[in-house]
Amino acid sequence: VQREIWARAYSFLHKKRAHIQTRTTREHTHTTHARERTTEKMSFASSHLYGRFLKYKVKQRCSFSDDVKTTLRRKVVNNVAAAATTTTTDRDDGIIGIRRQRRRGGLIATKYALAENGVLDGSDELSVNTNPNQWTSIESSTVQKAGFVKPEKFTKDFSKPMSIPTEGIEAAIRVMESGRVFRYCATSAETSEVAQAEDQFAEMVGQKYAIGVNSCSSAIFIAMLATGVEQGDKVLTNGFTFTALPSCILRIGCEPVLVECTENFTMDLDDLDKKAGESGAKVLLMSHMRGKVCDMDKVVAICEKHGMKLIEDCAHGCGVRYKGRQLGYHGVVTAYSTQSDKVINSGEGGFITTDDDDIAARCLYMSGCYERRYSKHARMPPQELCEKYMLTMPNLSSRMNEVTAAMMRPLITNLYSERLPRYMERWLLITSVIDLMAGEYVSVPTSGPNVEDVGDHLNFTLKNVTEEENAKFREITTELGVNLGWFTSSVNARFHKNWEKYGTPKYNLPQTDKVLEYSYDMKMPPDFETEDFQHIGHVISYAVNKAKGLCA
Repeated sequence: VQREIWARAYSFLHKKRAHIQTRTTREHTHTTHARERTTEKMSFASSHLYGRFLKYKVKQRCSFSDDVKTTLRRKVVNNVAAAATTTTTDRDDGIIGIRRQRRRGGLIATKYALAENGVLDGSDELSVNTNPNQWTSIESSTVQKAGFVKPEKFTKDFSKPMSIPTEGIEAAIRVMESGRVFRYCATSAETSEVAQAEDQFAEMVGQKYAIGVNSCSSAIFIAMLATGVEQGDKVLTNGFTFTALPSCILRIGCEPVLVECTENFTMDLDDLDKKAGESGAKVLLMSHMRGKVCDMDKVVAICEKHGMKLIEDCAHGCGVRYKGRQLGYHGVVTAYSTQSDKVINSGEGGFITTDDDDIAARCLYMSGCYERRYSKHARMPPQELCEKYMLTMPNLSSRMNEVTAAMMRPLITNLYSERLPRYMERWLLITSVIDLMAGEYVSVPTSGPNVEDVGDHLNFTLKNVTEEENAKFREITTELGVNLGWFTSSVNARFHKNWEKYGTPKYNLPQTDKVLEYSYDMKMPPDFETEDFQHIGHVISYAVNKAKGLCA
């Protein structure tokens, strides 16, 4: 009986082994052909493009050492190659989840979505943390490779400004119903929306006085007159700033002297020192363009050295802090903007701030106060100064109105407490995406260690690209729904060569031109979702990679 059992078992095993050998031979032939076809479609030799044939939806930043990057690259390439010969439906190779599908004869990778925590959840998604500082190596690797894959077109409207809070809308309606739209129609400083907005703004920036006006340009113009700028003077200002600055200087009959900018969009202080000595200028009108701030202690030292007064243009600096304090306190007088593209939206508007009693009284009357209406300012300069300038200062009728103040007051209140953290979260997300996906070709300007940014705009400079690649980059971003402001376009109001057409003196600024030729500007609309900035960062990164010829 035992011999019969063993004989039957041996016969069964012999037949089974023969069957397995036959099947293996057929599968080996099929697999060899499949591997050859896959190899024709994928070039694993280009290791620096190790993610180019993978398709994901991902986001953002982590810094890797060269050794770690090399290891990740090798593992991804090897594992994708291995996946091409496996019959496994789903697998996780420790670097990226791969799903084998029958589509045009090749592999497609899983799609990844942005979520609050990063996990391989067993489906076709890798969720990536919205905080780049918490990314795992899997998440970082996934984001990095996504930059070589074409994203979907972005379809939201960049032109939409910040919404006015309900509280502001209701306050504006109350003003209109009362009919007291003119600021000096208010019965007192306590009942004036403008006076209360001035008080709130002065408190927010930490200065003694704030005077509401109808625009930041008016604030700059009045500030220059209040500091004694006269017709024929030379005024130093940025070679890279908004057109309003040289326009205000020319309006007084003065000559703007343009100073070079650095790669971080700040004023070049060596060029400032040089031109301050050569020009004999009495005033430096310094713009903190897009909230980028240089060494302000050194600026003050240069101004003292050459006997210049400092006026700060903080149109883009509201919310930016220098050494823990709201930017704008180094100048004798400072201008702020509340135009719709800024962090406080009143449509159009601005503030003049100062700690100087005399300058405050001058500005109060030049802005449009008259007779003894100074009593309707919550922060009134000394009465004797108001009486002194009541009839000796020109009235430029640049007042802020009550509706403007009413709609903006809630935005003054919640800027630091609610909105700034969110702005910086979004800015960190998009800059981290770009850094991982295309950091070799995109540089984001930064301020110094003493500066706390706002992050309401994205600015960046392309590097290691040709003029043709720069043009191609613009074409691709436009095609994918991200319209960028190119700083050297023929219509850009921030390019100094365009100012020459209305009378600004021609200056040779080779350093500024070199930076701006490859630099871009983009609004970061407050109403966009955080996830939108991953998408936008992906578009920008893909566009530069595509322009460099790194994507199919």
